[in-house]
Amino acid sequence: MKTRNEIIKDLEDRLFLLNFMIADEMDWDEKFGQISALESCIEKHKEGWTLEQFKEHLEKHKSENMYGDYIDGFMSVLKRNVREMEGELVGSE
Repeated sequence: MKTRNEIIKDLEDRLFLLNFMIADEMDWDEKFGQISALESCIEKHKEGWTLEQFKEHLEKHKSENMYGDYIDGFMSVLKRNVREMEGELVGSE
């Protein structure tokens, strides 16, 4: 299981790479959703959020029934963050 600092480092690395990644087939709305979620997760980890708080945050966003590429990108990062905190992901995926 990763420590909070390891998770923050992974999130910061992913944010750095995503900011500089350019591809013809990239959906910009989804990319901006991912960037927003990564920034949000990093900040919340630094504030000391628990796994339960992240799960509640994820469920709140799910219940809003919003859709679109931006939301898809945002939600994918939130889901991965919860899985990492639960210890389901090891290394880069």
